[in-house]
Amino acid sequence: MSALPLALGHVDVRRAALGNLLSSIGETGMRFLLGLVLARLLLPAELGLFALAMAVFSTAQLLRDFGVSAYLQREPQLTPARFSACLGLVVSTTLVTTLALALLAEPLARLLGQPGLAPLLQVLALGLPLSAFGGVMAALQLRALAAARIARVSWLGVLTQALVGVVLCASGAGAMGLVWAQLAAATACGLAYAGMRPEGLSWRPAWQGWSGMLGFGGASLLSSSLASLNGLLPDLLLGRLGGAHQLGLLGRAQAVVSLLQTVAGRALNFGVLPLLADRHARALALEPTLRRATALLTGLGWPLLALTVAYREPLVRLLYGPAWADCTPAVLPLALVAALGLVFTQLNAALAAVGRPELAALPTGVTLVARLALGAVLFDGSLQSFAWALCAAACVALPVQLWLAARHLGQTPHALWAALGGSALAALAVLAVPLTLAPIACVAALRWCRHPLLDEIVQLMRRRMTSRK
Repeated sequence: MSALPLALGHVDVRRAALGNLLSSIGETGMRFLLGLVLARLLLPAELGLFALAMAVFSTAQLLRDFGVSAYLQREPQLTPARFSACLGLVVSTTLVTTLALALLAEPLARLLGQPGLAPLLQVLALGLPLSAFGGVMAALQLRALAAARIARVSWLGVLTQALVGVVLCASGAGAMGLVWAQLAAATACGLAYAGMRPEGLSWRPAWQGWSGMLGFGGASLLSSSLASLNGLLPDLLLGRLGGAHQLGLLGRAQAVVSLLQTVAGRALNFGVLPLLADRHARALALEPTLRRATALLTGLGWPLLALTVAYREPLVRLLYGPAWADCTPAVLPLALVAALGLVFTQLNAALAAVGRPELAALPTGVTLVARLALGAVLFDGSLQSFAWALCAAACVALPVQLWLAARHLGQTPHALWAALGGSALAALAVLAVPLTLAPIACVAALRWCRHPLLDEIVQLMRRRMTSRK
């Protein structure tokens, strides 16, 4: 019986990460331009309604996946029997979640106080079967770190979504235009992935042999569900407390915060689960890899976040126009949340790699409860108060994250600080000088503390020069 092994020794990880980085730059730029266009075609309430619909849809997608994507990326020997069992489980969960989303669209709209939400959810329910196949194929490509294939499909999805979304929104379709654009992108990606099916795996769903993946999938689903709900809770909670208008403003503030760090985060998180799982399978310590990844993420992200906060008012007006100026007060607290998130961005993947995905539910659960409690207590009707509630909730979960990293991954607070000291210095350096001198100050700070980010830049430059020869 043939199998698809988890063997990444032959994979050029730097080359794959560089390819993903270049793709991320283009894709992020395209999504950014799309956001600028949509901000001028739609009202904040329309964008907020779509964000609320996508929050519910993302929850349904998570339940539909049931941890299968993580299982496919981590399983050391993916045999045809195991893969067929995965397909059977995905088919079953897809049928259940599709019917549930279609039937619960009206009750959910009434519960959230948004009557216009129901038709959006009913259309999005059609996309769950399409996203099921795309999710399986994406997991297989990530397993092999096939950056080029993933980039091609991702670009196709972005371009399809942009074309359909702009045309429909310009014709007055409102939030429904964005929903149909989402469905069109899922269709295009599913068709593109159809030609990338690996050989040696049976594509016939099996209705038995689920026990192994149910154990891993159930544990993974618990932590993933809480993580997804935790990420979607601001949209759901603010949509209920403040309405679609404030939800639209929150989305723009989040876009400003994530604008400069999205590329770095996506590139450095590329294929992290199969890489860590492969390292764990070879009985190698994860801490050195995690320390370096944390240093790289924060070395890129923290200075960019510092600049975003320092120039938030002109940045918002430049990007979205004066109509969106009310989202500016939320940028600082949201940037602090993002800065803390960069420190532990690989915690969940690392816990899954060592076979303990359920432990990721601990800090996520604490954050979830803190967001609910602090959101209700601190929200005074302003977007700024809600954003500071999110920041306070992130601080509440910090001790739990530190304990998990030290106890189960060997990353002590001292080792974590060793990864963060240079990044903090670089962030302070860009704030101490004018904007034109910020890049020089950042590089000088990184060089003074011998930050590993400079090593990566040198390696990429050498690779570029070698490829030209």
